[in-house]
Formats: sequence, C-alpha cells, structure tokens
Amino acid sequence: MANKNAFPELTVRFRTWWEGVSTSYWFIPVCMMLTSFLLCYLCLTYIERTKLPDNLQSLIPTVTQDGAQQILSTIASSIITATSIAFSMTIVALTMASSQFGPRLLRTFMLDRGTQCVLGLLVSSFIFCLISLHHLSSIVENKDALAILSSISVLIGIIDIFAIIFFIHHIGRFIQADEVIFRCYDDLMRNIDELLPKPEDAPRERSLPEALITDSHFQTEIQINKSGYVQSVNYEKLLTSNFEGLEGIEVRARSGDHVFPDAAVLIIHSRYRKPPDYYKDLLELIILGHRRTPVQDPEFAISQMVELALRALSPGINDPITAISCLDRLTASCIYMSKRTFPAHCVMNKETGVWLKRRTFSIEGIINTAFDQIRQAGKDHVDIALHILFCLKTLTTHLPAHLHPLLKLQAESTFQLILENTLSEQDKKTLSEAFIPFR
Repeated sequence: MANKNAFPELTVRFRTWWEGVSTSYWFIPVCMMLTSFLLCYLCLTYIERTKLPDNLQSLIPTVTQDGAQQILSTIASSIITATSIAFSMTIVALTMASSQFGPRLLRTFMLDRGTQCVLGLLVSSFIFCLISLHHLSSIVENKDALAILSSISVLIGIIDIFAIIFFIHHIGRFIQADEVIFRCYDDLMRNIDELLPKPEDAPRERSLPEALITDSHFQTEIQINKSGYVQSVNYEKLLTSNFEGLEGIEVRARSGDHVFPDAAVLIIHSRYRKPPDYYKDLLELIILGHRRTPVQDPEFAISQMVELALRALSPGINDPITAISCLDRLTASCIYMSKRTFPAHCVMNKETGVWLKRRTFSIEGIINTAFDQIRQAGKDHVDIALHILFCLKTLTTHLPAHLHPLLKLQAESTFQLILENTLSEQDKKTLSEAFIPFR
C-alpha cells in the first residue's frame, strides 16, 4: 500500500498512459515482433555453434539448404496470407461493432487481448521466417543447424494454424451482444477497486463536511488554456501541494467532463494574494485527452452498457432482449457499487490542514445514469418498462433505505411514461401489479 501512494503523480499518469496503450493494436504486436527478433538471433547464434544430440536425430529429420529454404518460404508466404485475412476479419468486426453497438464500444473490442496476441503472433512468425531466410546461407555447412531451424519454423507454423482457428472462433463469439455486454460489465468489476478505492487506501486524508469549509479571504481562479475530456485528476498531489498561505483548493472539473478553453477548473483559497501564474503548475495534475477513459470515471462502463441498450431500442435494430440483458448487468453493477464507499465531496490533509473540495460521483448518479435514458428510449416497450420495475424492485432489497425514495421516483417515472401509450387491459393490469411495491 505504501508503494502505491509513494508516487501518486506517476501512478495516475501511468494509468492514463496505459489506458491508451492497452486499447491499441500496435503495442502487443510490436512487443512480440521484438521478441521474434531476439528469438531468431538467439537461434541463429546457438545453431552455428552446436551440433544436434544423438537422441534427437530421429525426431528432427535432416534437410538440405534447398529444403530448408522451401520450408521457410512456404511458411512465410502462408503466414502473411493468414495475417492479411486476420486483419481483414478484425476490420470487418470493428465496422460491424461500430454500426450495431456504437462507435464508443470500439474500446471494448480493441482492449481484447486475444485479438492483439493473435495478430502479434502472426506478424512475429513472419518476421522470424523472413530473418531465417536472410541468414540461411551462413549456416549452409551445418546440416544439423538447418534441421533445427526448419523444425522450429514448422512448429511455429503449426502454432499459427491453431491461432487462426482460435481467432475465427473468438471473433465469432466476441461480436455477440451478450458477450459485449459481459465484457463491459467485467471491465467495470475488474477496475472497481481503482475506481472506488477503500478509505484506508488514502491514510493522509479524512472526509470533511462541506459546512465546515469557509471561503478564504483571497480566491484565485486558475484557467486552463486548452480543451478536451478530463481523463484523470491527481487529487492526492493537489491535496499535498505546498504553497505559501494555501488553505484549500476547489476542483470544478471531474473525470469524464469536457472542459473548454479558458475555463476556470481550479479555485485556490489562500491567506495571501498571489497571481494565477503562481499556481499554474497545478494544471499539470489535470490530464486532458480527446476521449473519455475509465481511469477515474465509474460512470464510463455504465454509460457503455446504457449505449448498448439505447442502440438495441433504436427503430433500426429494435432488439428489446438485448436491452433487457443490459438492464440486468446495470442492476448488478448498482448493487456492487452500492457496497463501496464513494469519494468524499470534501477532504482534508491530516498533516497540513489543506482542504480539497471537488465534484465527485455518487451511487445516486450511477442509478440515474443507468435507468434514465433507457426508460425514455423504451417508453413504447411494455416489456422494457416491466423489466425496469423488476430491476428497481431488486435494488430495493439490496440498497440501503436512504436510496429507496430515488428508486420509487424512478419507478413512478417509468410507470407514468408507459401509461401514456395505448395499452390493452392485460398490459395495464400487469404493469399495475409490477408497480405495487412502490405504491
């Protein structure tokens, strides 16, 4: 735990950088290509200086230079063909995912390690065969070396065949709606410890009631000169800032917000009057980017599942079953997140007494984000309204009592909206029975 808090700025910046790298199709393939270079170099160096043991003579057949060249050429040409097919399948899958699930869901596809590893394996295998062909003439006198090199290439070719079979199966399963929904949900669950850390993870902080915070005599607005989405804010570094006369910092932007040029993102409360340039280094603790990331944004994965449901309810797709699956995962997410402690709105440094006031996420905001848009998009679907009421009833049994008024408000809004349609008596009866727990 101490190591995690020792370098807060480095940790936040690394997480933001790693989010961009991990959702790319170049990082793992490049790493595997470099590994292929190293493996080929080691094989060629080792092969030139050794002879094949006698007990392996029967397992690895002897080949001539022409035979080794033909094997390597065949495998290399086959692998590059398979690589082009794999890339084509990936582009088709991404195109279909963008049109059916929404362009913001492409992050889930690009984060997939299976696709990244298969593409990297195919490209690195081709690199291995290409370098081996280039150095083939240097080991022409060593028949055992040719045999080892040819056997390694054949083994790589066999591995690539299994990789292609896995890739076809993997892509076919990955583009299914239920699998995409589960990936979004699983991504949220795996990152929940970082999104909603436990209070003991910040030993130098303690929550502070907002009523105890008073404005300082001197307040300085710090404006940012660029625009973009807030990807992360280093709150710990802000709270440990050491400026003369500093009493507190008010952060007006949170992760997921879009800030505009010249927006006042920080307000410095101090006992002394200082120019804005005196605090300009604090702007480096707010990392902006061209897109939202889930680094500090617990609503990011919720919004992804909501977008899947909205796409499913659009007239062009009209797939309420997928929307119901999204509602199930959203309900489970709300239950899990309700058991966590959300960041306090106001915190204070125990050592220096400097306070920090910020806009934070809350379980109320999570619930509203999960149900508001789906309720509005599914206002013509009785089955969607029924399932929303069922999900809200489930949440009532798991969430604390102070959230029940919000759940009742969500249920009333759903019930009133669906009754605006022309419904059969049976549908009205079913809806009224589903609404009974909220009366």
